[in-house]
Amino acid sequence: MSSVRRRINSTGRKRIGRGCIEIDMLECDADEPLKARVFLNLQDQGFPGDALVAIEAYRRSSAMRFDCGTVNALNIPDPLILSEVDQDGSVLFRLKVIDRSVEPGKLLGSAESIRPKDDGDSKGRRSLLPIDWLDIGDDVWKVEIEHGDRPTLIINYRISASSRIFLSNPIAQGVLFPAALRFILQELASSSDTGESEDGPKWEEEWLEYCRAELGIHDDPRNLAEESEKKNWVDYAVKKFCKKKSFIDGMDRSLKGA
Repeated sequence: MSSVRRRINSTGRKRIGRGCIEIDMLECDADEPLKARVFLNLQDQGFPGDALVAIEAYRRSSAMRFDCGTVNALNIPDPLILSEVDQDGSVLFRLKVIDRSVEPGKLLGSAESIRPKDDGDSKGRRSLLPIDWLDIGDDVWKVEIEHGDRPTLIINYRISASSRIFLSNPIAQGVLFPAALRFILQELASSSDTGESEDGPKWEEEWLEYCRAELGIHDDPRNLAEESEKKNWVDYAVKKFCKKKSFIDGMDRSLKGA
C-alpha cells in the first residue's frame, strides 16, 4: 500500500466494465478498521500485460491506494485494510490501469465509484439502494447520498439482530423504508443533475425509472416550478410505494402475532 498520490495523464483512457471487479466488505470487530477483499479479471480488456494495476479506496477527503501488481501478474493485498479511510460511512473504490512502457504514468483505463457487493445485487444488476452495516453511533439508520453516487441506506451494525432478520421484520420495514424513500425523493426533487455520468446513468435517473416502472408515476419532479408541487409529488410517490408494499397489513399481522 502506498499513500503517495501520483499525477497521471488520463487522455484516451478506457472505461473498465463493472464485471471485471468485485469487492466484498469483510466482517470486523467494532475496534478494527474496515477490510475488503477484491477480485479482478482484466485479461480480456486489451491492456498490456505489464501495465500497472492500482485500487483506491476513499470516503470524502480520506483515501488509500493499493498497488496490485500488473495485468498479467496481479498481486492484490488480501485483505485490503482500510485503516486510513473514514470509518463512519460507506466506502467507494476506483480501479486504475496505468502504462509503464510506452507512456509511463498514462492512465490506460479506469472504473470509478465502485461499490462493494451488496446482498441485493444480482448478476449483471446493481441494487438500487445498497445497504451498509456500519457503526453510526446512536443513530439507528440514515440515508447517505455522496455527490455523484447512488443513495445508500446505512444501518447501525450494533443492532443485535442480523441484517436478514432485521430487514425482513414487517415493523422495521414499515417504519424504515417509506422514510428512506421520502428522503431520497426529496433529494431527487431538489436536484439539478440530469442525464448520465461517465460511469452510466446518474442516480436520479435510476430512481425516476423506478418510479415509472414500479409506481406508475411518470412526471419528473425537477420540472415542477413550485415547492408545494414537488412536495405533493413526493407524498404521492411514497403513498403509492406503501400501498404496493402493503406495509400496514404486514405491520398489523406482525403486531397481532406478537
